[in-house]
Amino acid sequence: MAGKEIKKMKFFGYEKDSEKLMKLSEATFDGTLEELEDLIDFLKTVQEEHSKVAKKTDMCHSHFRDWSNKWNKEDSDFIVVTRF
Repeated sequence: MAGKEIKKMKFFGYEKDSEKLMKLSEATFDGTLEELEDLIDFLKTVQEEHSKVAKKTDMCHSHFRDWSNKWNKEDSDFIVVTRF
């Protein structure tokens, strides 16, 4: 695999009421089984949708808040960025 770059998944976050992005060493999901199922469904949808544009753009992103009709502004958003 000489010359092939190994990609590593990264997690980022924002402090409350801040625009400053910071790299996280760890992320915790704290929710119900129903919320976990919603997150899994969201990730499956993102995989399908991002796959459709893989050869058309360098990156794509999706927000959980835009996908879920249960999301409200008090909840955390979950953003998936895929780089191709």
